[in-house]
Amino acid sequence: MRYNKNAVASGVALTVAMTALSAQAQQAPAQRQQQLDDVQVTANRLPQSQADVLASTTIIDRAEIERSQADSVVELLQNRAGIEIAQTGAPGSLTSLFIRGSESDHSVVLIDGVRVNSATSGGASLEFLPVEAIKRIEIVRGPRAAAYGADAIGGVIQIFTRRGGDGTRGALNLRVGENSTNKQNLFVSTGDDDTRLNASLFRRDGDGFNATEADTSGERDGFERSGGQLGLSHRFNDRVDFSFNALRQNFDTDYDDCYPVGALGASEDCRTEGYLQTFGGQLDVALDTDWNMILTAGHFDEQREERYNGERNSRTESHRNELGLQHRFTRGNGVDVLGVDYREERLDYDDYAYGSRYQKDSRENYGLYAMVQRQYGPHEVSGSLRYDDDSRFGDETTGNLGYAYHLTRFQRIGVSYGTAFKAPNLIDLYGPYGTNPDLDAETSKTLEAFWALDRGPWDARVSVFESRIDDLISYDPTTYIPYNVDEARIRGVELSGGWQQGGLALRASLTHQDPEDRDTGDRLKRRARTFGRVDADYSLAAWSVGATLRAAGDRRDTQFAFPYGDTTTAGYGVVDLRTAWQVTPTVELSAKLENAFDKDYHLVDGYDTQDRYLEGGVKLSF
Repeated sequence: MRYNKNAVASGVALTVAMTALSAQAQQAPAQRQQQLDDVQVTANRLPQSQADVLASTTIIDRAEIERSQADSVVELLQNRAGIEIAQTGAPGSLTSLFIRGSESDHSVVLIDGVRVNSATSGGASLEFLPVEAIKRIEIVRGPRAAAYGADAIGGVIQIFTRRGGDGTRGALNLRVGENSTNKQNLFVSTGDDDTRLNASLFRRDGDGFNATEADTSGERDGFERSGGQLGLSHRFNDRVDFSFNALRQNFDTDYDDCYPVGALGASEDCRTEGYLQTFGGQLDVALDTDWNMILTAGHFDEQREERYNGERNSRTESHRNELGLQHRFTRGNGVDVLGVDYREERLDYDDYAYGSRYQKDSRENYGLYAMVQRQYGPHEVSGSLRYDDDSRFGDETTGNLGYAYHLTRFQRIGVSYGTAFKAPNLIDLYGPYGTNPDLDAETSKTLEAFWALDRGPWDARVSVFESRIDDLISYDPTTYIPYNVDEARIRGVELSGGWQQGGLALRASLTHQDPEDRDTGDRLKRRARTFGRVDADYSLAAWSVGATLRAAGDRRDTQFAFPYGDTTTAGYGVVDLRTAWQVTPTVELSAKLENAFDKDYHLVDGYDTQDRYLEGGVKLSF
């Protein structure tokens, strides 16, 4: 593997040129007072106020997670601005994430900075990520390949696990629900100004519901997940900080529609069991008052074992190691970033049924990136450039440019342009069935314009975007061999905003898009033209009540049953209700009613969703 010297030189030159230009600019006004909840790190891989980020972002903090009483990351993300999720049945079943109409493997998902996308399919197992261990979720929409490399065409979602604080505290949460659902969570933390430690234990299990319409046996597809999380941070002195995070999640899930060896048709006795785990560490060293060096290391494992009719069918393990070095230079009116990262991933695959195997089962990627951001009076500019060298398909250079103008202290308008790419998955390049080692990377170009308001209790944003994705990977319907052929154009507008004052909190988002296959003129499958979400919560003294409306229009899909072919899945609107009562400072009772009006709807053709569901519990704090 060889680095493209011109691309590297361009990145360095960009940083030098912007730094020199800033020396001639006026000094920026005093920095805005930042609140912790307003600071995000995902858009550009460094801490920034939401008001300083040009990308379209959403933050879901711990308070919102607890208020929502959500049981999964899928529930937290579904129908937010730009985000659609398809799920094939009961909790724990397979999910697909679509950001701004892009493909399900066109997004990067991180846990504490560690990438958790599968090394085989490229998707992330959102269905198994525990909300009990999550402190906050940051969503960035639009291309971020210039920061993260391959796969960040639609966007990036980063999940931060919980942290310790000053003093010693803890909470025990016990919940029960219909379908024999049980949930337990224990969180404890201790710390002082320099050292903080926290740990979580969690478990959830239930009988679930029947995954498919075709199964009339009345059986239920149950699930069980359990795990733990650990966090440690330490400040050695005013210049050196260290943090470490670990997460482990075991899962065991039933599902329908698998094909055992020798069977004449699909079986409803299907089961996935395995685990997902991440380890991450970061060392932050202040080399000077305006110069920080950040060293990061991460490891990811995922194992899935499939059992059909009680027999082992296959076992797939994904493993990934990551290393990163970043330098941040704080300027009077902005920031410069230079970084390099390394990623190595491999998989272990056992096919107990047919004995097939991967032709090649590992890959490496080296990345070099640079970013600059400046403010000149009411003008903001940002630029980033990245070069990636992948051992399996070659090199790629991506970039982002952005500009914003402050109309007032509270309003701004802006425009951005970005490129991104998706490296072919190992399963498409060298998998056991239908492979093509000559696949090219999928590439994209995105143009976006926005207006944003941030004033006191109000915030709002309108984004208009167009993405063109070339060399989409498609599959021959007879041989299942992947090949580059398709082109997609995705146009859309996102509206999002909120208001919070006193005891009332409102959040709403609406997305209208046209994700079009340019070869056929058809809408891309499992994407609605219009979808949205409204969250409303009100608290008064010790009581709180809330509701969520999730809605989406119809979607094209593949017909689940004979005669197969294309079909249309109807639109839906679902209302969830919730309430909580703080009985004493240490005791809280809560309950929720999902799908309150018992709406019969589908996210994937032929697969059922949760009907009306009641759950309640108690939280004991100490």
